Amino acid sequence: MKPAPLSRYVAGLICASSLISTLLILKLFTSTSHPQVYAGSTLKQKSDGFLKDSKLKVLMHRTGIDFKSLLRTSLEPPICLRGQTLMILVTSAPWHLEQRNAIRSTWGKKDGGNAYSWQVLFLIGHRSELGIPQEFVQEQRAYGDILMGNYADCYRNLTLKVMHGFKWAVDNCEPQFILKTDDDCFVNTDRLPRFLAEHNNFKNNLYAGSLFAQGKRDVIRDPLSKWYVSKEDYREDEYPPYASGIGYVLSEDVVQRILKIAEFIPPVPMEDAYVGILAKEAGISVKSSGRFTKHNVSWRVCNYRYLMVIHHLDTIELQLAQQNMIKARTACSETQEITRWKEVK
Repeated sequence: MKPAPLSRYVAGLICASSLISTLLILKLFTSTSHPQVYAGSTLKQKSDGFLKDSKLKVLMHRTGIDFKSLLRTSLEPPICLRGQTLMILVTSAPWHLEQRNAIRSTWGKKDGGNAYSWQVLFLIGHRSELGIPQEFVQEQRAYGDILMGNYADCYRNLTLKVMHGFKWAVDNCEPQFILKTDDDCFVNTDRLPRFLAEHNNFKNNLYAGSLFAQGKRDVIRDPLSKWYVSKEDYREDEYPPYASGIGYVLSEDVVQRILKIAEFIPPVPMEDAYVGILAKEAGISVKSSGRFTKHNVSWRVCNYRYLMVIHHLDTIELQLAQQNMIKARTACSETQEITRWKEVK
């Protein structure tokens, strides 16, 4: 195994330092005269995502996400066309250039065969006060597909990364749908935009992905775990139903609603669980679909007529999946399994 780049260790140290500082600040805040407002509680007096009780609103705003801070960066932002069918947001890391290039040469590469517009953006973090390394400036000039946020790039900031991506995308691009996925996944860009535009019956209020079953949504209370969440940050012992972060689709109206609520809900380090928390507070239920699959590349060609996201593929497997996706254009016939959501009960 090759040693990790120095930048990765630096990012880890920055993230650890930031986490310790944040925990100390939160500890000080929760010891003052006002009690902490927990994400697990029901928001009171909601009106279009906002609270009428001014005192409670101020308190909750102090524990939610500060989007203005996340958006501060000197790296040139990507360019997008407003109103595209699909925006694909891929969580990556500064040192994951190989993964980004693998996507750019496979499912992220357009061949002009899709009638519906889509775009891929990579989400990475970097603290603005450190300055932007030249390699990222050059990569952005070459590809124009990097969205950099103002936060240390580490696992416990993954939620900030995704929320930043959502906020920037809806404010600047207004896509009809957003797919969030990771840079070790394959996305069926040959089928998904068309499916969403032609066969999907949920143009609004859509939140779909691979659902975690009850019993697998326990909140981790072990302080040594990277998934640790304290009682102060989330009171309940189990997260509400949510789709796995390997890939989930949201309609634009859903993204707008959860972004408003995110200003009042303390983030937890699992971005997929956090989206589930926000969706519950917004009154949005998640749709469980077999089109999003984990840890399996042994699919037949015809499976690529309905599978939309496959998780945990290396660069060679991405190439194979890309070939199967193209073969599936003519190898298989249309069926209800292909043209419907393929729901999991």
